[in-house]
Amino acid sequence: MPNDKGGSKIRIAELGDAQAILDIYAPYIEQTAITFTSTVPEMEDVARTMLDIKKRYPYLVCCINDAVVGFAYAYWMRPHDAYRWNAELAVYISPDYHGRGIATALYTALFPILKAQGFCNVYAVITLPNEASVALHQHFGFTESCVQREAGYKLGAWRDVLWMEYRIPGSVDPEVHGVPLPLCDINQNEVETALAVASALLKGAQ
Repeated sequence: MPNDKGGSKIRIAELGDAQAILDIYAPYIEQTAITFTSTVPEMEDVARTMLDIKKRYPYLVCCINDAVVGFAYAYWMRPHDAYRWNAELAVYISPDYHGRGIATALYTALFPILKAQGFCNVYAVITLPNEASVALHQHFGFTESCVQREAGYKLGAWRDVLWMEYRIPGSVDPEVHGVPLPLCDINQNEVETALAVASALLKGAQ
């Protein structure tokens, strides 16, 4: 875990966060249909997936008093080259910290970083019903794309899945700028600014 003591902040995830991320994610797997993942992964699998994602996409955590209480990341939407300017999003918050604006803070950092990298479109895939997630994405300008009826079966019931989409304003022209850059190759001042602005939103979240 990082050495920063106390306070609230949004930062880039590190390998040492893998167990805390798993602790947050596991109850969603076991007790809800919010994720269609059915088996709780090993901590090593979480760490391996994080490293794989971070090769190209941002993976963020929210820390309050040294504890990871939420995380969000972008990842590949589909494998074809034509989709390289797109990203799907995931965000999960510890139940003890729901309603404190943590998901909003994580997204506030995530979107300018994705824009700086050169991504153009982002997507949220939401198992219904989930009013809180729909409201979060509407707050950031997402619109409903489609609903896949009875798309997945979990916890004894068929589940509808809502796709929401968002075009990042001022997105790059792929013909001019090429494919999105890895996080390590963009201006790190832009990353630090995005993290600082998001962290400032956490005042009162403790």
